[in-house]
Amino acid sequence: MFQINFKLASFLFFLSIFSLQAQQVSGVVYNKKTQEPMEGVTVYFNNTTIGTITNSKGIFKLDIQEIRTSLVVSFLGFKKIVQENYSEDKVYTFYLEEEISVLNEVVISTQDSWTREHKLIQFKRHFLGYSKNARSCSILNEDEIFLKFDEKSMQLTATSKTPIIIKNDNLKYEIAYDLQDFEVTYKINSTNNHNGHPYVERVYYEGTSYYKSLLDEPKNRIDKRREEAYKGSVLYFMRALFKDTLIKDRFTFYYNKEQIPIENYLSLYKTQHDNLIKVRLYKALDVVDPFGCQSTITPLDTYFYVNSLGNYSPVNAISFSGYMGEQRVGDALPLDYQPTLEN
Repeated sequence: MFQINFKLASFLFFLSIFSLQAQQVSGVVYNKKTQEPMEGVTVYFNNTTIGTITNSKGIFKLDIQEIRTSLVVSFLGFKKIVQENYSEDKVYTFYLEEEISVLNEVVISTQDSWTREHKLIQFKRHFLGYSKNARSCSILNEDEIFLKFDEKSMQLTATSKTPIIIKNDNLKYEIAYDLQDFEVTYKINSTNNHNGHPYVERVYYEGTSYYKSLLDEPKNRIDKRREEAYKGSVLYFMRALFKDTLIKDRFTFYYNKEQIPIENYLSLYKTQHDNLIKVRLYKALDVVDPFGCQSTITPLDTYFYVNSLGNYSPVNAISFSGYMGEQRVGDALPLDYQPTLEN
C-alpha cells in the first residue's frame, strides 16, 4: 500500500513560541526599488485567520493573541517575505522586491498529452481533496494556475504567480494559498483505479496560507461542520499527542493487526520550551481515532517535534496514509481554530 506524503501550509517552518498573553508585532514595509512605503500589503501569521494590511505609511500592527507561527509579508507582483523568528520589542522593516518571473510561458512539449481540463481535475482532486468539504470548494482564480504533466516521469506539477483563492463553502473559509510547490507522482505502467483516476504513489505540496471566516449563515451550523472536519484530523491527533492524552481521548493503536500499548512504541520528551515536545515513534502503526477513522502513521526519521497548536516539524519525519493521509486543503482548519469540544 502506497503512502501519501504532503506538506500543508501549517507545517512549512519550524515551530515557533506560544504566548499566553496578547502581544503585538509591528513594522514598516517598503518598496525595495523606490524606497517608498507600500500601502495595502498583506501581513499575516501563516495558516491562521490572524492578519492585517499596511496603511498609507506602510505601517502594520498585528495582535499575536495566543498564537504565533511564521510571519508572512505578501503583495501581488512582489517576492513574499517569511519571517520565522520575531519578537514584540522590535519594530521590523521589510523591503519587498519585485517578482521577475517567466511563469506561464507557452512551452510546447510532446511529453504532455493531458488536456488542461484533465490536469485541472487531477490538481483539484489532490490539492483540495475529494471529501464533502473538498467538493464544496471552488478556486476563484484557477486561470492563474500553470499545470504540466511529464509522461516520462509520470508527474503532474503546478505553479501559480498569485496566491490561489479558495472558497470553502462548507467550512466557510476563504483561503489565500501561496503555492510554493505541488507534485503528484503516478504509478508507471499502471491502469486506472475503479474511479477512473490513475494510481498515485505520492502527493507533495507546500505553501503559506491566510484564512478569512465567511460568516454568511448561522454560526452554530458553521461550528458544527468545522468540528466534524476537526475530528479525526492530523491537527486533532497532534494536539492530543502534545497533551499526552491519546489514551484518554480513546485512540487505539495496532501493530501487525494486534492492539498494542502505545507507550511501548512512542516516547515523549520535554524540551526547553513549555510549548514544545520531542517525539519518537519506533514503528509504523495503525491507529483508530475515537470517531472510528483508521489511519497508518509511519516514522521516516528518529525524532519530530510538536507544539501546543498541533503543529509538527520536520514534516518529512513522519507520513500518514488512510484517513489522515487523504486529508487535503479542503479539510484543513487554521491553527488558531479552537473547537467547542476542547473548551
